Amino acid sequence: TLNRIASRFSTHKDFDGTLAHYTGRIIAPQLKGKRALEAGCSTGVMTPMLLRYAKELHVVEGSPLYAEIVRKRHKGKLHMNCCLFEDYVVQKPFDSVLFAGVLHHLDDPVAILRHARTWLKRGGALHVSVPNMTSFHRELGVAMHVTRTVYDTSERNVFFAQPGRFDKEKLVETVIQAGYKVIDCYGFFFKPFPHSVMNKMKLTGKVLDGLFEMGKRYPHLACQLYLKAEPMR
Repeated sequence: TLNRIASRFSTHKDFDGTLAHYTGRIIAPQLKGKRALEAGCSTGVMTPMLLRYAKELHVVEGSPLYAEIVRKRHKGKLHMNCCLFEDYVVQKPFDSVLFAGVLHHLDDPVAILRHARTWLKRGGALHVSVPNMTSFHRELGVAMHVTRTVYDTSERNVFFAQPGRFDKEKLVETVIQAGYKVIDCYGFFFKPFPHSVMNKMKLTGKVLDGLFEMGKRYPHLACQLYLKAEPMR
């Protein structure tokens, strides 16, 4: 499945790339001077943002195609590990671990997050972002009678093998169940329409910045959720 998606999809050419950029705006500054691990990089939209701040950046990516793209693009600037999350073992725990736009792709996110505790040093930070099921565009789909509930499976969910459905409560519950203490969790970026429409719109940086902030003002309707946590000992 990973290679099927990687062979047909580039985050840089999709609205996901815009969302990854704004996710990076939240996470990257928090990595200043830290050893960090990016768990799942896709084509690496956020990676250069992380490199600008992190003292040392490692990446673990399950797709050989994505891993090679990012390795070549940032040759000598990061440490790439191509393997599945459950097979990844670290010798020296990290200050920060990032799962940005990843958990909803996993069949058992709790198990992976539990394993990821071995990647973090004591007092280290876990950064997570996922799509928010109570997003305005999903509520709009229900109002238009296109979908029955905001949690319905979309065509995009099927293509990208996304079994996870998160709202704020579910995300917090998942992270706590995996053995973490949640420090912060909020919505960001107001996306009025689905990706199929957003991909066709030519929005200026000023408009996108405004949508980013609007999501914080109306977090329940934001299309993305950000969570920061630390492992409980």
